[in-house]
Amino acid sequence: MPAPTRFPPLTALSLFVLLALLQSLIWMGLAFYLGAQCSWMALVIALTATLSLRMGGMAAGRLRMAWAAGLTAVGVAWASWGIVVLQMGVTMGVRPQESAVKLGWHLARTLFLLANTPLDYALLALAVIGAAIASR
Repeated sequence: MPAPTRFPPLTALSLFVLLALLQSLIWMGLAFYLGAQCSWMALVIALTATLSLRMGGMAAGRLRMAWAAGLTAVGVAWASWGIVVLQMGVTMGVRPQESAVKLGWHLARTLFLLANTPLDYALLALAVIGAAIASR
C-alpha cells in the first residue's frame, strides 16, 4: 500500500469522479421516475467521497475531512442541477442538453428551493457533515 499523502492522488479523484458521475445519473433517474428528490442518494455520494479518499491513500486529518465534504458538496450540486435540468426539459418539451444551456442560475435555484422539503435539506447537510466525520 502506498504511503499516505497530504493531497488526494489522481487515482482517488478520478475514482470519485467516475463513481459520483454514475451515482448522480442514477440519482437523476430515480428522482425523475419517482417524482421526488431522493435526497437520501446524497449519503451514497458522501460514502463514495470518503472511501475514494481513504483508498486513494490520502493522509488522515482535517485536510481529508475538508476534501470529503467538498467532494460531497460538488456531487450533490451536480445531481441537483441535473434533476432541475431534466425536470425543466420535460416540462418545456426540449432535450436535457438544450435545457441545461438555457436554464439560468436564478431559475435553477428557485426550482431547487421549491422542490426540496426540510427533510431533503437535512439529508443534504447530513451527507456533507457525515462525509467529513467519516473520513477522519
